[in-house]
Amino acid sequence: MTSTDTQQIDTENMLLWHRVNQFYNQEARALDEEDYATWFTMLADDIHYWMPARESMFRKDETPDSTTNMNHYNESLQSLQLRVARLHSGAAWAEDPRTRYRHLITNLEVELSDVEGEVNVRSNTLVYRNRLEREEYWLLAKREDILRVTEGSFKVAKRKITPDFSSLLSKNLNVFL
Repeated sequence: MTSTDTQQIDTENMLLWHRVNQFYNQEARALDEEDYATWFTMLADDIHYWMPARESMFRKDETPDSTTNMNHYNESLQSLQLRVARLHSGAAWAEDPRTRYRHLITNLEVELSDVEGEVNVRSNTLVYRNRLEREEYWLLAKREDILRVTEGSFKVAKRKITPDFSSLLSKNLNVFL
């Protein structure tokens, strides 16, 4: 491989990272502004949106895949749409008045998948939530996504969210990470 080939690969990787970063910025804005119609267009029809519950355990008891059988989220596109529809039903009393959000996505790592037309992305997310005068929470998590390359953009095909918390301190989990 020549230095020109290496520079070409580096440039392509940098452009891919930039495109993915822009996609995540647009997704964060859609979620912050509760523009769920836009957010749903950013999700694949067969999305698996999963946030397993974390369990605090001693180091000696940990395994590489220490997950529980419980989930905060284990959703499809249809179940995500039902959650959002509930916000507008009048039955979501925990969202009246509404929560204000700010999604920050950082530490973006992008690599081509072994599956053609897909990109693997790892990132960290920090979501600030504020409701009423004194309800304030920070949610931190690692995200592992599979993005499907579509007509000039991406769609989230799979999202695994690994929260840093093992006990949810806020009164509810009505936010998408």
